[in-house]
Amino acid sequence: MTGLRLCRAGDCSVLWCRVLGVSLMTMILIWPGAGGCSRDPSNPGDRNPAGKVGRDRAPCGESRKSSGKVLLVHSYHMEYEWVAGITRGVSRALERSDVELEVFYMDTKRRTEHAWKVESGVLAKKTVADWQPDVVVAVDENAQKYVASSFAGNVRPQVVFCGVNGEPEDYGYPAKNVTGVLERPYLESSLELLKKIVPGVHRIAVITDNSPTSEGALKYMKTVKTGFEMVSWETPTIFASWKKAVLRAQETADAIVVYMYHTVKQEGRPNSLPPNAVMAWTVSHSKIPLVGLFSFSVDDGMLCGIVESAVEHGFEAGQIAGSILNGERAGSIPMRTAKKGQTMLNLDTARRLGIEVPGSVIKAADIVIGDLNGE
Repeated sequence: MTGLRLCRAGDCSVLWCRVLGVSLMTMILIWPGAGGCSRDPSNPGDRNPAGKVGRDRAPCGESRKSSGKVLLVHSYHMEYEWVAGITRGVSRALERSDVELEVFYMDTKRRTEHAWKVESGVLAKKTVADWQPDVVVAVDENAQKYVASSFAGNVRPQVVFCGVNGEPEDYGYPAKNVTGVLERPYLESSLELLKKIVPGVHRIAVITDNSPTSEGALKYMKTVKTGFEMVSWETPTIFASWKKAVLRAQETADAIVVYMYHTVKQEGRPNSLPPNAVMAWTVSHSKIPLVGLFSFSVDDGMLCGIVESAVEHGFEAGQIAGSILNGERAGSIPMRTAKKGQTMLNLDTARRLGIEVPGSVIKAADIVIGDLNGE
C-alpha cells in the first residue's frame, strides 16, 4: 500500500495518521484522493479546500522497484515555495516505487522561538517512533538540529538530509546511517551574471535574515573568492533594522545580494512577517540592483540570480532514499552537492531600474519573468 500523509506540527494532537481510519483531535492536513496515482501536493490547483479531510496515495508508476516507508521532515511550512519544490522532487524520485511517504512540517520559519523548535522536534521524533520509517529525509537546518541528528549513528532509521547550508559535522554527520545533499549558494556565478547585465558593478552588500539557514550560508559565502568588493554582511532580525540596512547599502554598494528574508519580524512581535511584504518594501526602496539566490527571490522582484532548485534538491534526496530502500546503507553513499542551478531574470525589474539586459543574457536564461516589450 502506498500513501501520502501530510501533517503539520501544531495542527494535530495526533500525528500518527492511519491510511485507513484517521484519528483526529484537531485539523490534520491531508489531501483527498482515490486509489492510484496522487495529484501533485505542491500544485495549488490540486489542493483540498482548507478544513477538508481525506486520504491520498503517494505518486506512483507502473514499474515498482523499492518499497518501504519514508518520512519527509520539513523544517518549515507547507505553503513555503522551497518546501513545495522539495516535496515535488522527492515524490518524482519515488514515483516508480512502492513507497509509503509521510510528510511532517515543523513550521519553524514562521514560528522561530526556541521553545517551539524544540516542541516541533519532539513531535517529529514521536512520529518516527510511532510510524517506524525505514528512511527519514530531513530538510533544512532545524530538521537536522532538532530531529535527524539524534538518530546519527543508529542502525535505524537511515537518514538522508538535504537543503543543509551548515557543515555536516555540525550535526554529527557523516555517520554510518546518514548521507545527503548539501546546499551551497551560487554566489560567484550570480555576481558574474549581474556583471554581464550591469558591467560597472563592483561593490556588493549582502543582507539576509538572522536564521539558522542564513548562518550556514553566510559562513560558506564568506569563503568564496568572488572578485568583487564585499562591503558588508548584515543579518537584521527586525524590520526596522532591515530597512536601515537596505537604505545604507544605497550609499555604500553598487548592488545588494539578498539571501533570505523569511524570519524578519516587527519589533515585539513573535511571528515572522510575510516574506513577500518584506521584499515588496525592499524592491520599492532600492535604486540599485538586487541579486537573489532562490527562484522565489526573483519572483518577488529581484533582478537576477543563479538560483537553487528545490526540485533538484528533493529529487537527489529522493533518489538516495530509493537506493537505501533497495538495500544500500546511507553511510556507503557519498554526500553530494546540488550543482545545476538555474539562470533567472526579472525583466520587469530591469525596466523599472532603467537597465537594458543584453539579448544574449536573456536567450541563455532558464527562467525569464516579464517580456521584452513590457506588456
